[in-house]
Amino acid sequence: MPTSIVHDLAQAQQVQQAMSVLGPPATVAVLRTLDRNGGELPIQGFADAMPWMGSRLAPRLTAMEAGGLVSKARSGQASVICLTAAGRDALRIQMPFTRWASAHQAVPESGTGMGAYTEQALASLNRTHTVATLWALAAEGEPVYPSEIQDQVLPADGPHPSALYRRLAQLEEAGLVERSGERHAYMYALTQAGQDLMEPLEALARWADRHVPAPAARPAASAPVRVAAIAPVTPSPVSAPAAGQPSPAAQAAGRAQAASVRSVTTALAFSHHPAPQPAPLVSNSASARQR
Repeated sequence: MPTSIVHDLAQAQQVQQAMSVLGPPATVAVLRTLDRNGGELPIQGFADAMPWMGSRLAPRLTAMEAGGLVSKARSGQASVICLTAAGRDALRIQMPFTRWASAHQAVPESGTGMGAYTEQALASLNRTHTVATLWALAAEGEPVYPSEIQDQVLPADGPHPSALYRRLAQLEEAGLVERSGERHAYMYALTQAGQDLMEPLEALARWADRHVPAPAARPAASAPVRVAAIAPVTPSPVSAPAAGQPSPAAQAAGRAQAASVRSVTTALAFSHHPAPQPAPLVSNSASARQR
């Protein structure tokens, strides 16, 4: 039987923070360069090892030092960049992310090997509420209305619920989420690519648990999200509902009504399609031409 892993909103925020640390361009490339050079390299040595970085190298190293991935030391008159334990551990997430990206994303436009695939995957996921949204959908295991996962994705004192609709639309465009149903009553579920992403996210969650500070506790804690491993389901014979129990059709109708009561305003305010643009205010009348 597949095991289940419990995640809550705080853990999702912690993993999202890990993505913001590891996701910026060239971060993984710098870690790999240090690892190939025994874990430390003079700053001047980076100019030879990564000439394509140019003026971007110094600010990237500064940001990585702030994120705990590297540290600076002095060796005589030279400054040396050293790989920290967090930076070394971060290299372990390359394999699961590379497997996922090579199966579900295009070949990276720049770079080669595991580093390029890992950076591309992290960059595509480095958006607020992405991890929480994916985990909430995985926990459901079936199409859901946005309002049914809203409490697991957005903090109680956080952004407007339309932020969840925007994130779902972006994840759909990325091929991680699929949409079904009718306008203003859409339902969302993970695609195969979204389901396969759970393994890399778990690897990132383990790294975050060791190296990323937990977010500050909020007054009202969100309910845990149980993410179950994806497993084949054996169909069971269809039977009539027990006496006194609503039929499956009635349950679905009640669920749709409950979801619409909470989310209809948000859904009406958000559309997956661009809003129609007004016609230009140009007049061809004779009086207008005279003026």
